[in-house]
Amino acid sequence: MTTRSDLRDAPTTTSAARPVRRPTWAVWGGGLITVGGTLLLIATLVEVPLQGDPSPALLGTFAALFLGSAVAHALSMVPLSGGRTGSEGIVGSSLVGRLALLGFGAVFLTSQTVYFVVTYALPPVDDYSGAFVLTLALSVTQLLLLLIASLVVVRAGVAIGAARWALLALTVVAVVTGAVANATDSLEVATVALLCSTGAQIVVGLVLATARGRGR
Repeated sequence: MTTRSDLRDAPTTTSAARPVRRPTWAVWGGGLITVGGTLLLIATLVEVPLQGDPSPALLGTFAALFLGSAVAHALSMVPLSGGRTGSEGIVGSSLVGRLALLGFGAVFLTSQTVYFVVTYALPPVDDYSGAFVLTLALSVTQLLLLLIASLVVVRAGVAIGAARWALLALTVVAVVTGAVANATDSLEVATVALLCSTGAQIVVGLVLATARGRGR
């Protein structure tokens, strides 16, 4: 016969069997970063033959992949920042973190668009110094915004485990690979550095997409 004591001491399986809902910032933010990184990885590989064969078909393929990646990365910052209300983002209630994430998305999209327009859409010119200064300023700005956002993520503690440190790790990889790509004259070395950066984006996206929020 089962007693009340037996029922009290029996293991409860209802809560364990209940599916755990991942936070919105993980599903959509991490998912879009994964998509953006994958598109940029393919675009980087397509850009190598594009240097010697600027055919319309190849250029169109690169444009779709490259700009699609930029849009995906920019959109990923919206759920990460908490969406319209900011109540369920990876930075918690931090206004600085929200602005840093959204600002990074906007500057990243602008930077990638400027690179594509200057490199492939406009006629060649003798002096690219103005475009170089603009792209350099955008690159530095987006890295600073990403660094600020990643530090807020660590401090907020909304994400746990590897997800808490993922954006900070991505910032470090972006700085190192960006410095290598800009410092070398070798197309092969620059391409490898960019592929490492896009690979890191995919890994970080997957880490965030499979993350659990604190208290879930």
